[in-house]
Amino acid sequence: MGHYAKMGIVVMRSFGLLILLYATPVIIWGIARMASGATVATDGRTPIRAAFLGWVFYGLAGLLLFALAKPLGRMAARGLDEQSLIPPGP
Repeated sequence: MGHYAKMGIVVMRSFGLLILLYATPVIIWGIARMASGATVATDGRTPIRAAFLGWVFYGLAGLLLFALAKPLGRMAARGLDEQSLIPPGP
């Protein structure tokens, strides 16, 4: 595994972790609001279950990005880590 693949893995894991850290408090807040009996989101018109489901999917996307960071990082760095057979120009 080359340098660029390792950098790709670190970037993918960082983005996945950022998404998880952003979505987790909102999901907890949604659970608390649903437990208190709220029927609409804080905008006053969106059903709370629809808003909650959107945030759950967003959190799952972050979890998948974190979990699949290795193959995604390798895919992003494909061709960058290989040594060129042609030397650079003069």
